Amino acid sequence: MHPSAPFFLCLPLLGILSANAQSGPTLSGSGFSAAPPSVALSPGLVTTFWVAGLNPIPGAPVQAPVPLPTELAGIALTISQSTYGKGFPLPTLPVPIISIAQTNNCPQAPTPFPRGCIMTGITVQVPYELVVDPFTMPPYTALTITQDGVDSPSFNVNTAHDNVHILTCAGLAPCITHADGSLLSAGTLPVAGEILTIYLVGLGATTPLAPDGQPTPIPAPTIPCCFDPFVDLVFGANAGPSAPVMNRPAGQQATLTFAGLSPGQIGLYQINFQLPATFPSIPACGVNGNLTVTSNLAINIGTPYYSHDGLSICVQP
Repeated sequence: MHPSAPFFLCLPLLGILSANAQSGPTLSGSGFSAAPPSVALSPGLVTTFWVAGLNPIPGAPVQAPVPLPTELAGIALTISQSTYGKGFPLPTLPVPIISIAQTNNCPQAPTPFPRGCIMTGITVQVPYELVVDPFTMPPYTALTITQDGVDSPSFNVNTAHDNVHILTCAGLAPCITHADGSLLSAGTLPVAGEILTIYLVGLGATTPLAPDGQPTPIPAPTIPCCFDPFVDLVFGANAGPSAPVMNRPAGQQATLTFAGLSPGQIGLYQINFQLPATFPSIPACGVNGNLTVTSNLAINIGTPYYSHDGLSICVQP
């Protein structure tokens, strides 16, 4: 089942930081602002690098065409890796670019902004060919940013097998839908036994590998069986996301029906799962005596490599 998923523009601004103290452009932060990040790169991850010290880009923000280019508005990024020990180099990976935006951190500065005032957000898709080794020593990995043919210093970056992040859409509600593709936030409550779909990024490599920077084909590549995510359910008044538990008792573990890339999208994954045939005793959302219930089910997505994310919803008791 692959519901329609027009969520490409909702992809998140995630990122990573590990800047060397050198002159020139600086990889200064990530996320929704230039703040210290905690996200490691994983194959296929959509993320935003925040870079200080780049030159002004005419016409920014710039949105890339599809298939995604590896150079946009004079900007290019490459990932280089080498194995530990003997240091054998691995293939250098050009990074597909989704968009580039710039902000002025000096509100009183004249236009064009001075170079030192500019923060550049470069949203990319990490190549699926990124090599990760979560059990031993991962390859040494570095990112280089090039503007108009001039390379930045190399920035050390961390890698991970996967880095799950559930997307938000439509008024910052989680991107979770009914089987017909309608968002739960539209108002209809899920019922026992229903199949739901969650949209997310960061589930890692697939079988087969998808083409970098291109829409996912049909049939969609899937997560290899030994790396399947699991869907942990926590029922209760005002249940909130938490670290998932892999083996909940019967009736509290969702049945996974699909985990892989979402057809027609770039770097977007979906997890389809079926709710239990019956729910435990839970209050309805709304005012229950002296208690206001804003959610009665937390859905936690976890992977064998310990990345996880979650959301809270209301279901029909």
